Amino acid sequence: MSDIVVKLNINPAPGKAAVTCEPAEFSANRGNQEIKWKPGGNEGFTFYSLTGLSDNPPFSGLNVIDDEITINDNDQAANEYTYTITVVADANGGHYTTQVSNSAATTTPPCIKNQ
Repeated sequence: MSDIVVKLNINPAPGKAAVTCEPAEFSANRGNQEIKWKPGGNEGFTFYSLTGLSDNPPFSGLNVIDDEITINDNDQAANEYTYTITVVADANGGHYTTQVSNSAATTTPPCIKNQ
């Protein structure tokens, strides 16, 4: 089992995403494993969605609840898969994502790197 920490900053710097993942590039080992995303940081939020992985083998069993996201990764070959996480902020009820909407973006989208 492997965890990725998700953080929210409702006032990100220009070119930065409001939602970040640590690590941004998660290296998965060969074989079947469960990957978890858990909240971290100072700003409260609940998970809303994860897109980009559930429609791509080797991923299956996506489960999104308020305080955790899990998915199974049956890693059989080297590849890189980007994804988007959306959260709902406790402070204002706004939806925030790992995507950056302006052209000056300096943030790389988070990804799972299968080895």
